[in-house]
Amino acid sequence: RGSLSPGAVRALYGERAAMSASRLERMRSCHFAYFMEYGLRAKPRTPAAFDAPQIGTFLHYLLENVTRDVLVRGGFAQVEREELRALVRRYMEEYAARELPDLDGKSARFRYLFARLRNTAYAVVEQVAEELRHSDFIPLEFELSFGDGGDLPAVVISEPDGELRVGGKVDRVDGWVKDGRLYLRVVDYKSGKKSFDLSAVRMGLDIQMLLYLFTLQKEGSGHFGREIEPAGVLYLPARDEILSMERNVAPEKLKSEREKQLRRSGLLLAEPAVLQAMEHDALREPRYLPLRVNRSGELSGSIASAAQLGRLGQYVERQLRQIARELRQGNIDADPWCRGEDDSCCKYCQWASACHFQDGRDGDHLRYILPVKAEDFWQEIGEEEE
Repeated sequence: RGSLSPGAVRALYGERAAMSASRLERMRSCHFAYFMEYGLRAKPRTPAAFDAPQIGTFLHYLLENVTRDVLVRGGFAQVEREELRALVRRYMEEYAARELPDLDGKSARFRYLFARLRNTAYAVVEQVAEELRHSDFIPLEFELSFGDGGDLPAVVISEPDGELRVGGKVDRVDGWVKDGRLYLRVVDYKSGKKSFDLSAVRMGLDIQMLLYLFTLQKEGSGHFGREIEPAGVLYLPARDEILSMERNVAPEKLKSEREKQLRRSGLLLAEPAVLQAMEHDALREPRYLPLRVNRSGELSGSIASAAQLGRLGQYVERQLRQIARELRQGNIDADPWCRGEDDSCCKYCQWASACHFQDGRDGDHLRYILPVKAEDFWQEIGEEEE
């Protein structure tokens, strides 16, 4: 626990540290867990199962390949439901043949779970298709990479005593052109139940997609050939969601509940024309976007003005500089985030058997994610800038 010596930091991480955006979030979640995984490169014991990461990989594969094929055919408005389902079946079979060649030899439970996941996949892809049929934003890139050898350069944080280079990949980048400017939104497929939360952003968590968005704003014009305007970030649920409902539930109610579970979260530019381009009914009755419209037609939800997004970009950069300092200082404290004593990242940590965390013992301490109202968040980061 505590801190590594400068020599140990250089030996483990080097003078010019290079890390992915997901590693940034890991470090902010708990310094000791980051040290175990990326410093010592320890390997936890894992049972053989079709677990959450594999489910995420499978659904990522389907969404990327099916969407790319549909775009070649003119977009989702030009593809009938049966044709879409045929594409999903094709890529399911390709995935199983490549990644699960011994599927028939797996346990009965494994085969059952995979069969159930296939049904979920149809629902997820069809919901994405329905959303994009009612949107002017078009997927422009899949797996867009940042970093050395990537499509765009790494994000570089330079200090007198070292350099941090951040790279990574964006699941999907959607775009819409207005008045010669290209509005971009970053879409991340999430196999878990994680949602966008300003209180987490405030602590330097959940900044991965924002980092990508603001990097696209700065570096994306050469790649896309137009000046870039940030339109927002979205988490798109891509998970095996089972709804606990009565057996004879009406199909309409089941569909409504599934849509609720698959609703996006994120942060979007609060410009009516942009929101309407994302979802044609966004200003009346949004189904997919994290928006609300009251009876008077007033819009609310997870939205921010262009000025607020600008301040947020500067805040993310300050967070990166803080992370770079913590890395150079060799911080390996067991200091996990939590929303309560029974809701911390320790709950599912793969390093719990090596850590033996106990809040208040030596340097062990919980870092609480305190709820914050949107207006307070924007005021706070504005004051920090000053």
